[in-house]
Amino acid sequence: MAPLKENNRLKTIHFKIIVATLLLIATIWVASSVLDLAAVVTAIASLPAQTALVIFLLGAISWLLRGLRTWILFEQLPLTEALGMSFVHNTANNLAPMRLGELALPMLARWLGNVEFSVGMTSLIWIRLLDLISLIGISVCIVFLPTAGTIMLALLAALIFLTPLLIAIVVPKTQHIRLPQILEQARSQLMYEAQNGKRLHRMWRLTILAWLSKIMGMGVLLATLSGIPMTDVITTILGAELSSILPIHGLAGAGSYEAGGIIGSTFMGLSPVLALEMTIQLHIYVLSLTAVFGILGVLLLLKRTLHG
Repeated sequence: MAPLKENNRLKTIHFKIIVATLLLIATIWVASSVLDLAAVVTAIASLPAQTALVIFLLGAISWLLRGLRTWILFEQLPLTEALGMSFVHNTANNLAPMRLGELALPMLARWLGNVEFSVGMTSLIWIRLLDLISLIGISVCIVFLPTAGTIMLALLAALIFLTPLLIAIVVPKTQHIRLPQILEQARSQLMYEAQNGKRLHRMWRLTILAWLSKIMGMGVLLATLSGIPMTDVITTILGAELSSILPIHGLAGAGSYEAGGIIGSTFMGLSPVLALEMTIQLHIYVLSLTAVFGILGVLLLLKRTLHG
């Protein structure tokens, strides 16, 4: 029975890789049919040096803040190993198809910190929940900032300061809800995270600062390249980034990332062709940072690899 289950699992992985590859090919074919891809890439390369530096630094700060969050999450790890784990995990997540890269976090936690795989998976769910709340909250505040003004700034402040308190109140109230046995351990760990106030506040601050930095970098990039106000490109960013939670995910996010960006752009009335161009430029930016920090992550873990 075990060999059959393993065989089915391998077939599923092979199928996901095939679908992801087809998504990548289809994305390149569609993009090359409606856009001058060389011009799209050249536009990024021709950014003013100061603008390019600001965009890179904002993206780099986001990666570093996520690394610090991983250090708090797995506090038994040295800082360098926690940073390396975070960089490699996010690199795998950005490049691997169909969300398979997410498995890098619990696998690395087990190797580096002897953390049970189930605990690593629950930790992953926890940080993804914080990411989702941050991304949606910040994006809503920025989108409605021109019309609502100080109300949105007040809402953003409330998001930053009150979210940990709401999590600490709401999560324990789920204790009476009956769950399958396999989910009980996950809920127990989430309860621990929600009730550990100091740790929760630190992780939340790092999460929201990481997303603010990332969205600002992306917004400056798209606003500079397109000439469109930053508040009008936020829905493109939101759509593209939210696509990462979908189970259908091409190689390096190809296809789903572009589709998410186009869908998000429709809320601001942008044309699909312009939205596709902006999302591809956004994707190139994300993958460039991924390459830099993926290599850095491997280097940080190289000592542990060489010495076991």
